[in-house]
Amino acid sequence: MEFWNYIIENFLILAVFFAGYELFLKNSKFFKFSRFYFIFGIVFSLVLPLFKYTIFVEIKPTAFLEATKGTFEEFSKNSTNISSRNSINFEAIIFSIYLLISFSFFGRFILRLFQLKKLIIATENISVIKGVKIKQSPDNHGSFSFFNYIFLDKISVKSIKNYVLRHELIHAQQFHSLDVLFIHLMQCFLWFNPLIYLLKTRIIDNLEFITDRAVMKKARATNQKNEFKFYQYQLLSQGLANQQLPITSFNQSSIKKRIIMLNKKASSKLHLLKLSFLIPCLSFIFYSCNVDEVETIDENAEFSFYFNRDTSEEELQSKVSMFNHFYKDSVTLKISDVSYLNGQLNEFTISRKFPGDTDFVQSLSMENQTKSTSFSNYISFKDQKLILKMNPAHRIEISKDTNAAFIRTKN
Repeated sequence: MEFWNYIIENFLILAVFFAGYELFLKNSKFFKFSRFYFIFGIVFSLVLPLFKYTIFVEIKPTAFLEATKGTFEEFSKNSTNISSRNSINFEAIIFSIYLLISFSFFGRFILRLFQLKKLIIATENISVIKGVKIKQSPDNHGSFSFFNYIFLDKISVKSIKNYVLRHELIHAQQFHSLDVLFIHLMQCFLWFNPLIYLLKTRIIDNLEFITDRAVMKKARATNQKNEFKFYQYQLLSQGLANQQLPITSFNQSSIKKRIIMLNKKASSKLHLLKLSFLIPCLSFIFYSCNVDEVETIDENAEFSFYFNRDTSEEELQSKVSMFNHFYKDSVTLKISDVSYLNGQLNEFTISRKFPGDTDFVQSLSMENQTKSTSFSNYISFKDQKLILKMNPAHRIEISKDTNAAFIRTKN
């Protein structure tokens, strides 16, 4: 797998998922679905480029010779799918720089997690609610949660209607910290991809939307309208948007966006069908980047070829090379001493070598054909015999034990 192909395909897949969210999910209330959508999209973009699929397109030897004007050597390079690029050292240097930067980000990420662990150990518990430990946040941080730990600022601790605590409890109970750690970890290794930063913002926003909606669902039905208003006021005045883990620098979610989504009506599930547009887009990317069509020649087919006065030497030798490729274990053909007169084939010598022969044996020599206005030679191999047909008069069969058996044909 080439490094650059992986990077490009990863970017394209992320772009498709990001476009799908922006077009069909961004302004909807499918928050829980969006949470799964983001994680699946990122994992999918990491895994799909690893898969490769090869389609072998089998062609007949005669069809190949009619379709191509290149040499047999060029065909061999294409059929074996060998890259001739000499950028291995350059790519190795780029990849080394990428790893160095990635592990630098990863090291900083691990360091901040250790700082958070140190903070958790050093801070005493205020109370415990449903297995979640409540602690007081340091003076320089707002309220935030991390798995089953909640840090509240001084104002939130003293608040009578503590929506901040409710908010953080939902973050803890629904394991939102997993999503945030995941996107930060992906950012360490996809730091070069601008889409990962946009996706990070969308993921944080969506987690806040999920939590705001859950807080309001738990509000008392008798006084839901007033609590809904009070919650929005508290968002503006107290800053519930600052509910991030400060040590890992989680992005703030926009208060304006959260209030808009709180007041938004539920979306029809039919809108999710629009996401089906992703399937052809992803299929096209996979086929373009992961599917290789490799042309192969049917090794079991019989191979024969004609040549005449208008056959160029390049074309002639290409046919000979193809012939030898097919019958390499049975016979080797050589056409030498080729000369042209007035742009037309005039002289040539045909030699052969069977397995066990020490050298080529001359089988046919055609010279001084200027009087003949046209001729057509046919070469094939059948029943362990090299067959030469010279229209219209002769057929020559050459086996390992018999150099030449001339058989006159009917006119």
